[in-house]
Amino acid sequence: MISSAKRKKMEQPTIDIQKSLDDLLSREPETVIVDGKKYKIGWLHNGTVRKFSHVMLKEKDPWKRNTKATACILLNRKNGLLTWFLMWSWYWIYWRWLYYVKNIDQTETAVVLNCAKKKIQSEPLMLATILATGMMDTLMTIASHEAGPAGRGSVQPTP
Repeated sequence: MISSAKRKKMEQPTIDIQKSLDDLLSREPETVIVDGKKYKIGWLHNGTVRKFSHVMLKEKDPWKRNTKATACILLNRKNGLLTWFLMWSWYWIYWRWLYYVKNIDQTETAVVLNCAKKKIQSEPLMLATILATGMMDTLMTIASHEAGPAGRGSVQPTP
């Protein structure tokens, strides 16, 4: 039996935690300040996530990598076509402007990256992948009597 002193009592979350949860669950963009300018960060588009992943895998210098990732996130817009156009035309100028001209601080990039990690729609993607995999007609299926003892849950003897 667990003594009552060791039991933790469940408490109501504070208002700050409730607001954080509400911000996370709502689809409202968050506002961050980078170099004195306000940016709204909304849900990340597929092209932004793809560019972000490419930067994280290819760039070796951590300072440059963080600046490039920040540029990807700051160029993300509500309109997917506009995001694609900005990534295609302005990204290569924008990250250099942030890195060489503005020389933004790594704390500012950390704030942007922290805000962006909440804006990736990963759970619906994972669920859709799992469901789609289960519905494929190319998977091999066999009856339990064809699988033998391994298919019925028994343990195979090891040699």
